Amino acid sequence: MIPGVSNTRIICFSASASASAKQVLAAQRFLFSTGKAGVTLNQIKKERFFLNATESKSDILKENEGKSGIYLWENKINGKIYIGSSIDLKRRLTTYYNLNHLTKNPTRYINNALLKDGHSTFSLYILEYCSDIKDLINREQYYFDLLNPTYNICKTAGSTLGRLHADESKEKISKSKLNTNISDDNHFYGKIHSKEAREKMAKSKLSTVLSEEVKEKISANMSGRKFTEEHKINLSLSKKNQKRISVLNIKTNETTVYSSISQAEKSLGLPKDSIRVNLKSKLGVPYRGLYQFAYVDVDK
Repeated sequence: MIPGVSNTRIICFSASASASAKQVLAAQRFLFSTGKAGVTLNQIKKERFFLNATESKSDILKENEGKSGIYLWENKINGKIYIGSSIDLKRRLTTYYNLNHLTKNPTRYINNALLKDGHSTFSLYILEYCSDIKDLINREQYYFDLLNPTYNICKTAGSTLGRLHADESKEKISKSKLNTNISDDNHFYGKIHSKEAREKMAKSKLSTVLSEEVKEKISANMSGRKFTEEHKINLSLSKKNQKRISVLNIKTNETTVYSSISQAEKSLGLPKDSIRVNLKSKLGVPYRGLYQFAYVDVDK
């Protein structure tokens, strides 16, 4: 007996020359929808089921807004399945309806299947909602082991390589890398990249497109992180096309440079819309008779 699953049974199929196409397809469908433990998809309890992914698109996105959990795509033609998890189900499921996303990731079996067979041939299951995000990977792995999804290239949840290093392995790898690639051991030691090489590396990074899975992982890792005021200023200064402004206090004759209008607003307690209007004004009249605003060139 497997937790959350009704009694399992073993069914044997025999192929013969007289077997009809429907019988062969039915047997194939059963085999693809049967996991390593001999469990079929029909024997598993689910939270939600959408028979036609095309007709149910609006309901799928609406009902899963703000929820995290484990989902499963099933190809109704051949019974092949794909299992995934997300901390934001609506956002993740939306990507499966995005043609650009599907075509830009052709190595994923599920993407190719959706493009080839169409969403109407797929059913979507929400296997489980997870209130605790920490449980996502463990629960996804549980269903991997239970159903052995055909469309999943990697059989280890949370890994793009099909495997995860244990903490002990990570520590060993870290120790093995200590004091390596330094001094003469590093072939690039004492050298610097040319300006042309740096520009090429920068351009290559700009063209990198992150997948939705990577974006969600980055978002999850950054969640709850607090930046110091100094860090916030540095981030603001690093933004392209960011306009800095100088503020001259006419009474004290002191000039302060702010990284943005928003920073000046917070520091001086002035409405930013008023600061913008004053900056655009050609009259040159000090704001409230006290502050003189001016844009500062980024290179200064």
